[in-house]
Amino acid sequence: MRILFLAHRLPYPPDKGDKIRSFRELAALSKNHEVDLFCFYDQPDDSRYFGDVQRFCRNLYCERISWIRSRVQALTAVLLGRSLTMAYFHSPNMAERVKAALQSEKYDLVFVFSSSMAPYTKTVAEAPRVLDMVDVDSDKWRQYADHIRPPASWLWRREAAKLAEDEKRWVREFSLTLLCTLAESELMKQAAPDSNIEAFENPMDVSYFDPSLVKISPEVEALRPYIIFTGSMDYFPNIDAVTTFYRDVFPAVRAEVPNARFVIAGRNPAAAVRQLADDPSVFVTGAVTDIRPYLLGAAVAVAPMRVARGVQNKILEAMAMGLPVAASSKAAMALPISLAHAVYAEDEPQRLAAFLIQKLKGAGSKLFETRQTILDYAGEQSWDQQFEERILRVAQSPSLLQENLSGTSPQLRATIQSDRAAALGKAFEI
Repeated sequence: MRILFLAHRLPYPPDKGDKIRSFRELAALSKNHEVDLFCFYDQPDDSRYFGDVQRFCRNLYCERISWIRSRVQALTAVLLGRSLTMAYFHSPNMAERVKAALQSEKYDLVFVFSSSMAPYTKTVAEAPRVLDMVDVDSDKWRQYADHIRPPASWLWRREAAKLAEDEKRWVREFSLTLLCTLAESELMKQAAPDSNIEAFENPMDVSYFDPSLVKISPEVEALRPYIIFTGSMDYFPNIDAVTTFYRDVFPAVRAEVPNARFVIAGRNPAAAVRQLADDPSVFVTGAVTDIRPYLLGAAVAVAPMRVARGVQNKILEAMAMGLPVAASSKAAMALPISLAHAVYAEDEPQRLAAFLIQKLKGAGSKLFETRQTILDYAGEQSWDQQFEERILRVAQSPSLLQENLSGTSPQLRATIQSDRAAALGKAFEI
């Protein structure tokens, strides 16, 4: 098949949650199909990866997001009562490029990664469309609003409502919508019960996250014993998780294990994260070329997310490296059932601290039961095959969307089908 793949970020390098998933999808599609990739990139250094990405696609168009334009558009959208997310990712150049490709090429399927790219498909006439929404972003914004003070909370709550309207429209329009957990898919089904929505979990590369392939460097050895948190440290849920953990849990850990450290490993640490390193017991790595030695050297990993969207790759990676993992109930709930039992889920600070103290004191005799759990899970998953089956099912069933709409009212069908272009186009009006 010939497939048009749209993504809000260059799916390379696969070193963070959304890029891991989008790259795996791109690589899987490229095995059996011709793929044209249209995407954005926001880091100047990303341009050096174009050659790596081109190995997986027939044509590549990658556009740098304008820092000024995207923010002006987002602000304007707020003033006009529209979603700032959709406005942020709007580019006239991208819209023209996608439109031209759709007019000149006969695509068998259009694959969209992230709902922020859905408006670019408004000119699709016949090809079935698959949307990998990954998470229900509107609910993420709602959770953000619950953890910050006004006036920012007002803005985020408003964005949650506006984006929820767009999400319902997108999933009704697309032939199939994928979300990364069962909980996320059920949440979206409640909002759009007349749509074709499925859960499709994140891939896991157990051959890379293998403790037998890694050695602990002297620099990492000097940090032990330590608790580790990994992730992009300019991302609000991660910032909130480490600052709350440091305030509410870590003091009790240090009282029992005075030499314990808290290692925060991840790129672009925000100011609030860097400030934690003023305490000598906290070590903030910044970007690292290989996270595995830090995982291997740790006594235990934590994922104390108060705002949790989808499966946390940090949990899967830590488990694959044989680490015991303590997670918030929200983060643990997103795990597949076959993995959830292997994670210690706890929100109460004192009980969480007690678990971590136990692991720190027994760090020298760490076992690797969690890795076997991941190996069993990955062996059952056949991720690429499951993904291909979903794509083929949609491509071979062009009437799927019409079947999904058959149970809706005539008025709703008319709104969705006859006024589609106008409805979708509105999201890009600035």
